[in-house]
Amino acid sequence: MLLLVSFQAFSQTLSPQARVSLLTISPGDELYSTFGHSAIRISDPGQFIDINYNYGTFDFYSPGFYMKFLRGYLNYIISSNNSYVEMEYWNRTNRLITEQVLNLSPAQKQKLFDYLQDNLRPENRTYRYKFFTDNCSTRLRDVLQIACGDSLLFDQRLNTDSTFRQWIDKYAHENGQEWADFGMDLAIGRDSDRKTGWADAMFIPDNLMKALDSATIRTASGTEKFVLQKYDLNQIHAEKKGTTGGPVLFFMILFLLVAGFTGFQVMRKQNSLAFDRVFFSVLGVAGWILFLLWFGTDHGVTRYNLNILWASPLVFPAALAIGKKKWASLLVTLYMYGFALYTGHIIFELLSDGFSMLNGLLFLLLTIAVRLIYLHKNKYIGFRKG
Repeated sequence: MLLLVSFQAFSQTLSPQARVSLLTISPGDELYSTFGHSAIRISDPGQFIDINYNYGTFDFYSPGFYMKFLRGYLNYIISSNNSYVEMEYWNRTNRLITEQVLNLSPAQKQKLFDYLQDNLRPENRTYRYKFFTDNCSTRLRDVLQIACGDSLLFDQRLNTDSTFRQWIDKYAHENGQEWADFGMDLAIGRDSDRKTGWADAMFIPDNLMKALDSATIRTASGTEKFVLQKYDLNQIHAEKKGTTGGPVLFFMILFLLVAGFTGFQVMRKQNSLAFDRVFFSVLGVAGWILFLLWFGTDHGVTRYNLNILWASPLVFPAALAIGKKKWASLLVTLYMYGFALYTGHIIFELLSDGFSMLNGLLFLLLTIAVRLIYLHKNKYIGFRKG
């Protein structure tokens, strides 16, 4: 029956009772739902239509799914589903559904409906997903602008002072995803540190909802509010997202342990390198992952990643041969200077108030610095005469 309704929707003319809404679904417990979701709902009792349109759907069974996903070459699609079926799922997963009924003329509703239906055709339905610039939320922003043209006016003063990274930090921490935030901060590059401005901030579904709240539209009667009505379609159980300290607590404890261990080695004049060989090898493996994300994928947001200066490919496998081979000491020495350069960059960013240290990176950098000073002090690394 649902398939029949979907096929019948093609090439239909909406009745005067048709209504177009934006649905904003609150973040869920799963990592992929941390930032929420957006969908367009078109309901028309006269034509027996009540459909949600979602961008950002993908097929787990597509050939080479996992490799395409990792490399950023996975095609996403637009899908349409019965509204009540989808809303029942979101309700069962305790996710709030907020509906905004939009102030569109009959011609604008029809144009939007026809555009979405045309997007559903097999030859049009796929697109290359980009987390910041082309996702389930930005696509709907663009669809609304296509349907309304110049008559839709957004408040260009809204959400102009935050970066992509800061928006990620905000939603990840509000939803108890501290470790996920640390991983994302590690993986994304300099492009994420530019301010989103009013338009790109709508890559977050909540920001798209707020943007529509403040938007206006020119109609035959003059300039009016773009949102006619706004209400919640369900009730959820409020869950306080607790925090266990996550990376901040973990790396703070690591720093204290390493600092204590290093002090003990200095006092006892012990020169064991077992810890350093393991510790810097882990950083080196992380560096190779960042290298592959930068040069071996098409995610876009993983380019120009300065984290590769402290999580560097230079130290793996070189770290395993510290104190044994001259070439290993040379590579770790080069890494030390790269680390110093990164530390200077971080200090500059902190002074200019443009960098977030919410995820414990500061304590990790202090831990690295302690061991590099120890290695340099004991002449395992560093450039010296003769």
